[in-house]
Amino acid sequence: MSGFQNSRTWVAGLASILLFTQCGLLPFDTRPINEIRQSAPSLEGKSVKVKGKVVDTTQLPFMGTRFYKLQDPTGELWVTTQDPLPALGDTLVVAGVLHNAAVLGGSSMGIQVRESHRTQVSRG
Repeated sequence: MSGFQNSRTWVAGLASILLFTQCGLLPFDTRPINEIRQSAPSLEGKSVKVKGKVVDTTQLPFMGTRFYKLQDPTGELWVTTQDPLPALGDTLVVAGVLHNAAVLGGSSMGIQVRESHRTQVSRG
């Protein structure tokens, strides 16, 4: 393979990695759930990215809102979505905006992430 072809392959590979990272398709920049929960008051309305296993799902009848609970070794976090629910046991990388139902005495209550993007890492 010539030097030019090697350069093209290297550039194409780097461009793919950058594109996948920008689209949230790689699990870079994820934060542990416990860290998100502890920082929830200051993260209100901000984008977060988390990786975890789906351990529960819920769909409210007559409403388009669906919820699923992600779990990592540090804790659990509810995610709301307008998309179809993931399967129990799936490991996902989820990007979305953090919302607190209430903040009392500096502690967050009712933390949830409104999903903007989801990538399946492995099947349950």
